Amino acid sequence: MASRDAPAARLLSDEPRAEPGDAPIYLDHAAATPMHPEVAAAMQEASDSAYANPSSPHAAGRRAKQLLEDAREEILTLLGGRSSGPARERLIFTSGATEANRLGVLGTAGHQPGWIGVSARDHASICAAADQLARTGWQVATLPLTSRGSLDPARLAEASAGAGQLRRILTVTTVCGQTGIRDDLAAVDWIRADQAGREVPGGLLLHADMTQQAGWEPIAFHDSALTSGALAPCKFGGPRGIGAVVIRHGIPVVPLAPGPQELGLRGGTEAVSLAVGFARALRLAAADREAARTRLETLRKRLEEGLLEAAAAAGIEAIVVGRESDRAAHVVMLALADTDRQAVAMAADLAGICLATGTACASGSSEPPAVLAALGLPERFHRGGVRLSLAVTTTADLVDEAIARLGAVFSRLARSRLF
Repeated sequence: MASRDAPAARLLSDEPRAEPGDAPIYLDHAAATPMHPEVAAAMQEASDSAYANPSSPHAAGRRAKQLLEDAREEILTLLGGRSSGPARERLIFTSGATEANRLGVLGTAGHQPGWIGVSARDHASICAAADQLARTGWQVATLPLTSRGSLDPARLAEASAGAGQLRRILTVTTVCGQTGIRDDLAAVDWIRADQAGREVPGGLLLHADMTQQAGWEPIAFHDSALTSGALAPCKFGGPRGIGAVVIRHGIPVVPLAPGPQELGLRGGTEAVSLAVGFARALRLAAADREAARTRLETLRKRLEEGLLEAAAAAGIEAIVVGRESDRAAHVVMLALADTDRQAVAMAADLAGICLATGTACASGSSEPPAVLAALGLPERFHRGGVRLSLAVTTTADLVDEAIARLGAVFSRLARSRLF
């Protein structure tokens, strides 16, 4: 049996290639989606009419500023935030979800050490922010997950017990970017109840990575327990290079890159056309959410069943991670026993299938996704997890063709004894 750590290039030297006429099948929409044509058109129009610096006081600058603020208000409204009145929430444009997560965590942490709870499902940007806080004296707790992949209220209480009177930050991932499993925000009720009867300086700050949720499910930010939330439109037909963090009214924020723009919370000239594209993409996603989710759930199940059958036919043990859990419609993580996921991804690429081995920011990592171990899966599955993700452009024909091509990949891997 070949070692699972053998160089992928050697292992895949005889893998079948897609024919020149075979169009690649893109199943990595959780990393980035194709831009919607209406988004591209709106951005072009904004670039043509609002090219000026939105901080400039002249007419052209005011035009750019108006488009920027209209986009901000629309996004905030679509996220269920309060966009007017004395309790208005703030929406700060960033370079993407990574910066938004960092601002939501580090910007609200304050100047005194406290306690922060993160989980294995959280994005690398959140874990890196927690590590940065640890270097300044913060207590960092890795929160345990249930076997279904959500936060465990009882064990969360145990993990938080040592926080005492410290300021607390709890991070949640409303839809896991690796498995599609949803987070149950009710799991934080214990902390909220615990602090209700006593003074906890700064209270509980609850930051959510909403990146994989925003395009597919409604968000009611103002009515939730969240104090901040991050997202980026490249996940639902919008532009790259822009994200946003929503921050509840009254929550102090220290800017990571000070400047007069973005309510003084992020310096740098705003990208008006990207903000306009962000707003249009979210509007389009919200308008089609219910129908899209229903259709994608059907396609996801079709894909899962087909891949499990294909793996079994090749003699490879496989599971769909979180299959019995509460999951979003567009993400599938398939774990193959005793298999090198990088080899699978490369073989799939040669066969014309674009998939991932985890979140895009962790692409190429030699370490398996931490969530697989956190879910208590047998170790033989830890290195064999690959992610496939769908979008509104995915069709049943594409799913069937992907199953056929990956079935051939699995068979080649099995015959070459690479698993």
